[in-house]
Amino acid sequence: MDNLAKSLKKIKNMRAVMINLRKGVNAGPGQKRGVTSGVWATIRLNQVFETVTFQTLAQIGKKISDIIDFEESEQQHRTVVQMGVNEELDNMKRTYAAMDDLLSEVAHHTADQIPAVLGASINVIFFPQIGFLVAVPMDPETGHGIWEGSEQDVWERMFTTEDHIYYKNDNMREMDQHFGDIHGSICDKEIDITHELAQSILEHEDLLITTSDICAELDALLALSQGAKDHKLARPKVVADNVVQIRGGRHPLQELTVPSYVANDTLLVGSPDPELQVERISSEIPTTERSNAPTSSTAMDGPKMLVLTGPNYSGKSIYMKQVALIVYMAHIGSFVPAESARIGLTDKILTRITAHESVSKIQSTFMIDLQQMSMALNAATPRSLLVIDEFGKGTDSNDGAGLVCGIFDYLLNLGNDCPKVLGATHFHEIFEEGYLLYHPALQFGHMEVRVDGTKNGVEDQITYLYNFRLGRSVSSFGTI
Repeated sequence: MDNLAKSLKKIKNMRAVMINLRKGVNAGPGQKRGVTSGVWATIRLNQVFETVTFQTLAQIGKKISDIIDFEESEQQHRTVVQMGVNEELDNMKRTYAAMDDLLSEVAHHTADQIPAVLGASINVIFFPQIGFLVAVPMDPETGHGIWEGSEQDVWERMFTTEDHIYYKNDNMREMDQHFGDIHGSICDKEIDITHELAQSILEHEDLLITTSDICAELDALLALSQGAKDHKLARPKVVADNVVQIRGGRHPLQELTVPSYVANDTLLVGSPDPELQVERISSEIPTTERSNAPTSSTAMDGPKMLVLTGPNYSGKSIYMKQVALIVYMAHIGSFVPAESARIGLTDKILTRITAHESVSKIQSTFMIDLQQMSMALNAATPRSLLVIDEFGKGTDSNDGAGLVCGIFDYLLNLGNDCPKVLGATHFHEIFEEGYLLYHPALQFGHMEVRVDGTKNGVEDQITYLYNFRLGRSVSSFGTI
């Protein structure tokens, strides 16, 4: 698997590369290197594929490697063509490589034409797109060059730096005409060659994209398998039943941040789909010391709605999030963080957990909460999972309690149209005052907390056990 992962890391997104090549966008040598590395990496994976012509891929990779000089390209930050590809280009490169000797010779010749005392200070320099120039030291008193030519050979000032002035004279113009902008000519020729190379690559566009897509799918499967191995995930059973039955569920991220993680069970049963033959499940969970999955003593197989109450920081939000994540991971083909999981086909995971505020939106946090809740209620189906975490706390406590009670009551009264619901609230008055009446589809749960009144420190009196337990807790310990 390690060798497979190393090969897949070298494969680029060929779709983006092909789009740039088709548009004529020059993304530098990295674009060609991406094609080359992807081609050779794919060939190393040849035992995995059956539909890819590896001989063609090898020809593409060899052609790119034979034409592009990747090391020189990285140094010059542009696409550089290898020697031996084009004779005209090779001659220009040889001339450009010998430019230092030529400039030194021309500088000596120029120095012979001016007073000897000044000759040692004269240099001849070549600038791409500007051409050949004579560099003369600046006289700090006059701001002019120490030599500006003679009446017979007028030197034209081109530009000035802090210490030197650069001129063109007849010799420089003659060299411009003879050699031209040799660096620009080299670059233009290399652009033509790389464009031809790009067009030849585009002839195999379908093959390269198909190969890239196959490798991308393989990469995703490899990531899922590696994650399952590293994090001890279990294979879920995805069924047609409208059920979420999890044994020993864990939060895949939270467990990475704590020394130990307490796993918990979950059972939610939605309305059966009349178009499917739904297997009836038993609400009896095998008895273990830790098994605390919600069960129902009614004729129903399990609750449609599970409402969590209890103290802050006891793990209610993490519990609800882990259930949603396990359902999601099962649907993307991943193993899940649980001992076992039986997940019914779910069309949507709708949440009202956090509100992301923004100065660009003229909305209060509570307004955002209402919009999220409204969207979730309108979009939910019997096959949906709806997670509601402490809705209503952003407004007056009486109004908030009324809203969350109304939402729970509305969902329960949907009957067979009710989605599977995980909720958490601190509004105990809606239960104690009888506003939310008993319903066979409703079940309560809480995260276990141990309170020891003999301890001196208030914080030491509470121990969070993070075990899911059935029943309603009336304590929040909000002031601790």
